[in-house]
Amino acid sequence: MSYGLLGVKNQMESQAMQGLGDLANQQRQQKQANEAMEQAERQQTMGAIGAGASIGMMAGGPVGAFIGAGVGYVASELF
Repeated sequence: MSYGLLGVKNQMESQAMQGLGDLANQQRQQKQANEAMEQAERQQTMGAIGAGASIGMMAGGPVGAFIGAGVGYVASELF
């Protein structure tokens, strides 16, 4: 009977270790997904700033570019 209990113990330990490994993998995947999302948000913000600056430059020269960049930043934060 003790061999049976040892087998059950070993099986439970193995399952627990596998569960911990699965959890670690899920956490790593979640971290990678979060980092990718943050990078996409930064790229979107920079694109909006660039677009705003370009439109501002066409409309009002360097001062317009500065204002346009600000408007682009605000727009990217709102939308």
